[in-house]
Amino acid sequence: MKIDYEKLKNEVIFNLENNRTWVLSTASDGNVSSRSMSIINKGLDIYFQTNKCYIKYNQITKNNNVALCFNNISIEGVAEEIGDWKDEKNKELMELYKSVHLSSFNAYGLLDGQVVYKVTPKKIKMWKYINGNPIRQNLYVNEKIAEELDFM
Repeated sequence: MKIDYEKLKNEVIFNLENNRTWVLSTASDGNVSSRSMSIINKGLDIYFQTNKCYIKYNQITKNNNVALCFNNISIEGVAEEIGDWKDEKNKELMELYKSVHLSSFNAYGLLDGQVVYKVTPKKIKMWKYINGNPIRQNLYVNEKIAEELDFM
């Protein structure tokens, strides 16, 4: 059943803005790995930093399809390297990241090899109970469609 796209989108954005540590999963060469990440967002677009020496960087370089999850929300998307915090084009993002994750930025933000990624979501799934019934709500970002699936 179709549901209100904007309402579900706004619920996801609210969760992104109020929960700043998500689990990022990456995969390549038959190997999958996950780790907690400090994230920021602008709307549905999600940003994080990492170093080129880490497994996640190597996996994203080979396969830029990623997933993020927090509690009952799962986000499937595409990661794109957008440079580092020192790039002038990322100044606004850097300030937002610092305002939310200052200790992380101070520890890692300006190290050599640090890069910033933008994740563009394609599909977002939320699991809920409505009136005691388990349901899943899906947000198809590119199509601007939202649906609800009842499992009873």
